[in-house]
Amino acid sequence: MTKTFRARRATAFTAAVVAVAGTVAVAIAEPSAAYSAPGLVRAATVGPVIASITPLMGVLAGGTPVTVWGSGFNADPDNPPQVLFGDQPATEVRVASDTKLVAVSPAGAGNALIKVVTAAGTSKNTTSIFGYRLKLGAEFDSLAAKATGGGEVIATVTGGTVGATSSQFTALKITAKVGGIATSKVTWLDENHVKIGLPAVTKAAPSKIQLVQEGFSGPESTSVVNYYPVIATVSPGSVAVTGGDTIKIMGTGFGGVDPADPGAVTVGGFNAKYFQVISAVQIDAVVPEGAAGNAAVKVTTAGGSSADGPKVAYRSPLVIDGGQYLRAGGGVHLLTVSGGTLGANAAEYAASAITVWTGKTKLAATYVDATHLKVTVPPSNSENLDLVVRQDVVAGPPVTVPVAPVVTSLSMNTSTLTGGATIKVKVAGAGAATATDFKVGDNPAVCPVSGTGSGLVYTCTVPAAGQAGPTWVTFTSGTGATSKFTPAAAFSYTDLD
Repeated sequence: MTKTFRARRATAFTAAVVAVAGTVAVAIAEPSAAYSAPGLVRAATVGPVIASITPLMGVLAGGTPVTVWGSGFNADPDNPPQVLFGDQPATEVRVASDTKLVAVSPAGAGNALIKVVTAAGTSKNTTSIFGYRLKLGAEFDSLAAKATGGGEVIATVTGGTVGATSSQFTALKITAKVGGIATSKVTWLDENHVKIGLPAVTKAAPSKIQLVQEGFSGPESTSVVNYYPVIATVSPGSVAVTGGDTIKIMGTGFGGVDPADPGAVTVGGFNAKYFQVISAVQIDAVVPEGAAGNAAVKVTTAGGSSADGPKVAYRSPLVIDGGQYLRAGGGVHLLTVSGGTLGANAAEYAASAITVWTGKTKLAATYVDATHLKVTVPPSNSENLDLVVRQDVVAGPPVTVPVAPVVTSLSMNTSTLTGGATIKVKVAGAGAATATDFKVGDNPAVCPVSGTGSGLVYTCTVPAAGQAGPTWVTFTSGTGATSKFTPAAAFSYTDLD
């Protein structure tokens, strides 16, 4: 009976499994409340698991502390885990907790799978790879380089070699970083020398070089690449000699400009009145006073100053000389300009971006010489027009130029000395509708008016003349201004019948 009862109790037992960190607790209990004996607990251990490692790389000689994260590392305090790098045991293992330990790498080469071994088993993770890499350094003479990159550095390799052949070098997967910026432009020269292509930078500053083998960085160089900023354009191209104009400097490397350095931006050798670094490629600056002529713009960082490049032209305000007049009928006018030069030749004139304006209207202007322009003026019935000369954005003061009334057409331009013929005369200018005092040469003519606007016409009887030859038709406008000569006003008397 006893053996049978015990057998039944044993077969009636069930197992409830409860997971505990590092182990599994197995509670054996009777299924019926009639059996009140406490459950029997046994521990089933779980093998170690690796979740991640850091760092992923170290030197060939070993000695790199590698932190391993996971679980099951502290299952048996009396029998601490072993850590293998491939088949080689770590030189030291320090268990921080059940989920973290630190193992010091032994000497090795290539890639090694890290495994944690405890009494419960060996980790099965296949991605915990530790890479043995060369810790290569670069020695070279410090040099200057443009922030736009493109230069090269020949460096002597320290800490190892880069392969006896270019094929071996390629297998090592060696790249470089210059000032923290990666470049793959590393060329094998021999086992101890490489040529490094310099990348472009946004921050022009002294930059150190590191050689990198398949993601593993060597020590920073003691020598530096002194990157200096590059100016591509400056606009506008002209500024007033009085200073105060704002220019936009475009280029690269401006991230290295110290905004607290008053000498970081200069124009013609003098500090800008104010500047602001908008981005690594743009600076806005207010120019100081300057002398007429071209002035170099420079940007300076800890890596050096920008090379000679775009300049701004300091300009004195140009003005149209007074004492000149415009013809109411419009057309091409030869105008004298003072206050500075229009340039020694047409090329200099074009580079100065000189324009002539009346109000918001830009007038066609052509270079003649250093002080003269041919300007095409539209027809006008005003007594005056204000003309402004601009050099790029530098505007001279407006000059008021009188607009003279003129004859715009004659229906005939010859007559015998006896006169008597009828000609139709059209005129332009302020007060054109009330013009008086018409003359053909010195001879007064009677000219009644008809029509309005563009149809306004004076019908004149040609007066007799005392001698043959060329002359011209004149009148006085309703404003009291005397008309000026134009080819359209030319008239001629002949003594031939």
